[in-house]
Amino acid sequence: MFKHILVPLDGSELAERVLQPAVALAVALSAKLTLLRVSPQLTLLTADPQVYTEMSRMGEDRVHAYLRDVQMDLPDDIYINLVCENGSAADVIVQYAETHAVDLIMMSSHGRSGLSRWVYGSVSEKVLHQSPCAIVIMRSKAERELFQYNQLLVPLDGSELAESALPIAVGLAQTLDAGLHLLRVTEPAHVVFETVSMHQVFNEIEAAEREEADAYLKAKLTDLSDMEVTTAVQPSKGSAANAIIDYVGTQQIDLIVMSSHGRSGLSRWVYGSIAEKVLQGSCCATMIIRN
Repeated sequence: MFKHILVPLDGSELAERVLQPAVALAVALSAKLTLLRVSPQLTLLTADPQVYTEMSRMGEDRVHAYLRDVQMDLPDDIYINLVCENGSAADVIVQYAETHAVDLIMMSSHGRSGLSRWVYGSVSEKVLHQSPCAIVIMRSKAERELFQYNQLLVPLDGSELAESALPIAVGLAQTLDAGLHLLRVTEPAHVVFETVSMHQVFNEIEAAEREEADAYLKAKLTDLSDMEVTTAVQPSKGSAANAIIDYVGTQQIDLIVMSSHGRSGLSRWVYGSIAEKVLQGSCCATMIIRN
């Protein structure tokens, strides 16, 4: 489980939205919590190095004051590390995680960095692509707060790669006394029916696939007999991502835990496909586990 949680902040309320869930997780796991504020590198506007040094010091003082103010509102029974760094936000976050044994990054997909925005497609996307560890992305438009209902969802496709997210989800559910949902999506084959008999065969194939998916999930339950687990087979109406998003919308799911890739039919659950669509379209936070 996670022992060092990194929360990048930029001074905005949106970026701070992950603070309370991160604290709750750090308390439950007895984990170290690092709050990281990245300041953009100053452009050397003057040839006077003394002026430049003074401007840098003043900026660092403001950042440290902000982090201390944030810490004052957090419980004092966990170890909290305050860090101020200069540079490109995404690069600094990734480098800090690599060099300080961070095993979970929790961040918002929308905040403020200087005069620009931490929008999806910028800082959070770069961190997600380059992160050396698991990462929780909480979209600014997410309708549900993280751990609001304590219901976790693990989408599975029958592959070992997709199942690599399961141990972490199980550990989180046990630690937080949360509900765990296992979802297997069956995607329809794209077939043009020329005869009634072909249509009948297709229906039989779909029924067999649903039965296989249900048997697969029941087999997974044998390892989770001491937990309360909800299983569901969801026929896809368009894509696996849409089926996952639909399930989240009808259940009280507040965290999706999924691997960065797996197997869905003959295709791959690669970032830029299912995982990306789930991140963009779901009404709750998503945890991506690196394989």
